[in-house]
Amino acid sequence: MMDGIQLMSLKRSFFWAALYLALILILGQADYTSRPIINFASYFYLTVMLAVPVTLFFLSVSKVSLYVPLLVWAGIYMVILQVVDRTKSTTSIDYSIIVLEFILLEVGVWFAHQLAVQISYAESLMDTLALGTFPNRVRDIERESQRIKVELTRSRRYHRPLSLMVIDIEFKEADQPSVKLMETLQHDLVHRFTFARVGQIIDDLIRQTDLVLRDHKGCYVILCSETDFANAELLADRISQPIMDKAGLQMIWGIASFPDEALTFEDLLQKARDRLNRGKSSEYSPVLNHAMKDVSK
Repeated sequence: MMDGIQLMSLKRSFFWAALYLALILILGQADYTSRPIINFASYFYLTVMLAVPVTLFFLSVSKVSLYVPLLVWAGIYMVILQVVDRTKSTTSIDYSIIVLEFILLEVGVWFAHQLAVQISYAESLMDTLALGTFPNRVRDIERESQRIKVELTRSRRYHRPLSLMVIDIEFKEADQPSVKLMETLQHDLVHRFTFARVGQIIDDLIRQTDLVLRDHKGCYVILCSETDFANAELLADRISQPIMDKAGLQMIWGIASFPDEALTFEDLLQKARDRLNRGKSSEYSPVLNHAMKDVSK
């Protein structure tokens, strides 16, 4: 019942945001006639057309208070009002028109923020549904900073090896048309289910002491305690084949080890990503050509 209510709320947010943009477009067209309805300044339209998409697509806007984007765009408008000569784009310097521009801008930011919140909820719902179908221990990398710090500290204190593996998956050539269609909600849902399934496969093959994470690029990051580079390669080999067999996906990876190659988590992650990227750019996949792993060292 709650999901249905949220879906209706999402539809309403889309409707009102579209209606708002249509209104701004109509006012903009009417402003170029001999007798405009309201003689807005040209920079007002530009500010609205920037404020709405930027507020909507800014990655963290749904996680902050509504007052933050409202205050930010209010400040931007006030700066523009002071810097730009209004008389060059409109003959009206009536303060009531300025107040109306300000109100319309803030209403647009409000609509965009509400839509961003609803979209964020829909994405969270899809992630929950995918994890409910394919449960796993994959966690967001930004939320596990303390656990990562503990693992590095333990390895450093007791002089024990530790390896970090970055895993990305690639769709087979036959699946490429589906990848292009993932801009739709239906294919985005399939995409999320696929990655949840891969996370479950990885979770089944690693130890309980290993930490499996997802970064902001959509890659899996596995922190393997008590594991040197050679054993991490063996683990990657062991994971790659089930992913191919059960999910039909090719796995590419990069590995870095502590303390031989880096001493901090950030350096380990960067080195593993560099090797992952070299594997992607090569005509040979690490899954198919093990000699590439030796070259990457």
